[in-house]
Amino acid sequence: MFKISKKLLKILGSVIGLILALITISVSILFLLTPDRIKFAKSDHYHFRLQYIYKGQSEDFGSPRYQTDYVKDVCSGAITESPIHFHDNKDQIVHVHWQDMTGGDVLKFYGVDLVGGMSGAMGLKFGELLKLPPQFIWLPIHSNSLPKASPDEQYYVYVGDQNNYVKKDFKDFLNQSVEKFIGVDSKVRLDKEESDKWQKKISSNPSSPDNLLDTIKVKAHNGEDHQTLSEAEAHEQKVKLDLKEKEGLELRNNQAIDSKSKTERTSKSQAQTVKAETAIKTEEELRQINNMIGNIVIFVQKEE
Repeated sequence: MFKISKKLLKILGSVIGLILALITISVSILFLLTPDRIKFAKSDHYHFRLQYIYKGQSEDFGSPRYQTDYVKDVCSGAITESPIHFHDNKDQIVHVHWQDMTGGDVLKFYGVDLVGGMSGAMGLKFGELLKLPPQFIWLPIHSNSLPKASPDEQYYVYVGDQNNYVKKDFKDFLNQSVEKFIGVDSKVRLDKEESDKWQKKISSNPSSPDNLLDTIKVKAHNGEDHQTLSEAEAHEQKVKLDLKEKEGLELRNNQAIDSKSKTERTSKSQAQTVKAETAIKTEEELRQINNMIGNIVIFVQKEE
């Protein structure tokens, strides 16, 4: 029978110990280089419009080099693999899925690294560190697609809408969360914080009903429901829906009784009301239902 000498066992033990030590040191260094918003990611889901104008030419984010294949359930409450993406071949619409992402994170993810950290990667996303082995995921950047400023060029950033844009500090864009930089909170994040408060309240009071906020929903894409409305808002929507159904029933009864001319006048008035309500809802969808928090334009050129 083959026997392993004590000397060989010591050598093997030393080699294994050295490998484990190197792995531990490497992971520790990567841990320190990774921002908390990456390594301890928290879910979110908001949108903002981004234009990146390099030497007078607007970058096309709808092109394949920026796009990510859209998985239908990617916008669930779970932490997504990617913190940022473009999809559906749409230009300008940035989807942000992790909390506290900065403008610098967005640029680095597509190849313009002005915030430092790991080269070619956002860092390590850690799961449960107490598990054996600890869970962590290497998060590379998406691509090097964005054109970079040359040494004699500057970055200029503006926030606003089609009526009014305001120049802001580019360093703030790099280092602040996109929400803070634009000055608008993500509705999903606020609802999640509200839900967490309720859950803590429930857990401390056994007599409280469970899962008060499990049925919250929002539309984050065209015609697609996502879980983000509060219970109170859902109840309010149901009340409004019931009221509309009642009003519709009364209207049909009146139409059966009224004269033809009165019916035509009523129908015309109702159509105008519905058209006005639809226009208001569409505007509201961009601001709340789709959680579109604002617009950012970046110019890369020699002079402002």
